[in-house]
Amino acid sequence: MTCIDGFISGSVAGAAGLVVGHPFDTVKVRLQTTQVYSGISNCFRRIVVEEGVRALYKGMCAPLASVSLMNAVFFGVYTNVLQAIDDDMDTPKIMSTYLAGTASGFVAGMISGPTELVKCRLQVSGMNSTKKTNGNLMVIKNILAQEGPRGLARGLGLTLCRELVSCGIYFSSYEWIIQYFRGEDKEIDDLTAFHLIGAGGMAGMLSWGINYPIDVVKSRVQIDGMEGPRTYRSSAHCARVLYQTTGWSGLYRGVSATLIRAFPTNAAMLPAYSITLSLLTRLRSGTEVSQY
Repeated sequence: MTCIDGFISGSVAGAAGLVVGHPFDTVKVRLQTTQVYSGISNCFRRIVVEEGVRALYKGMCAPLASVSLMNAVFFGVYTNVLQAIDDDMDTPKIMSTYLAGTASGFVAGMISGPTELVKCRLQVSGMNSTKKTNGNLMVIKNILAQEGPRGLARGLGLTLCRELVSCGIYFSSYEWIIQYFRGEDKEIDDLTAFHLIGAGGMAGMLSWGINYPIDVVKSRVQIDGMEGPRTYRSSAHCARVLYQTTGWSGLYRGVSATLIRAFPTNAAMLPAYSITLSLLTRLRSGTEVSQY
């Protein structure tokens, strides 16, 4: 396996996950940042009826523009850091996967911060006339006009925090589940698609469930000021106000949509990464590629 294999596999995985999960992400952001919907089904139905099916894919161009780069780096950094700190890539130590995951999370957070900002603002646009925007470039233009270049870094610290926590859990839990499925007598190629999909989906749900309050605060901070003066002085102030006004439930608003999204998205992404990496490794070694 070469360094480039991890980057190629990451690109494939990122595209698969984005296409599957973006409609759920739109519902999640709407639920996180507004109080106008009674739940997941009500939010989904109203978006489709009032704005059309295409509204579920609002903001997808922002992450799509960087998804290949971000996920190539994300999985590429993970693969290469893991290779550097663990001698057994076939059955790595769980702690090694956690450390490699946090390293990849830091890099991914630096890249995804500005695209997350644009995505969130587009996802809540169209809910009323004052929030309506005309696309990625218009959002960026408005941010630069109102806040200057520093405005594009809004919520970057929270994005980094979210990625550091979630990516370590994400990769280590996936590897733990895979090793559990393998037992002591199976190779990775002996596992079925069911095993890979199940491991990817469960790892995604676990990482998001633990990390969710950070994402809620991030979304609130990133759309703050779209309609006028900013409400929150800082990330800590946002978390405190949200807790005081809504309690713990406010920090988990939209979590059901996120967990529903997490399973199919990661069930597509991590198996796509594993299969592509295995394919490239076997092609380079000249052995027969196993069929999944």
